[in-house]
Amino acid sequence: MTRSAALRSLIAVAAIGLVWGGLLPAVARIECVARHVAAMEALEVNPSAMVYTELDRLPVRPRWIEDRLTLWP
Repeated sequence: MTRSAALRSLIAVAAIGLVWGGLLPAVARIECVARHVAAMEALEVNPSAMVYTELDRLPVRPRWIEDRLTLWP
């Protein structure tokens, strides 16, 4: 492994560590995220194990956009 490849690997590992150890815990402390996680845990749902097929339809766009949007004319 060359020196530049080793440096890139080290930077990648450090970036993953910063996200995993710093950014994600900070996001988990945001009030709305913490409320959602608490609600899921109260229902005995592991929020980290959810997949999108288990969710009800999420409102991706406001209703007025849905009314005006035409995907296939």
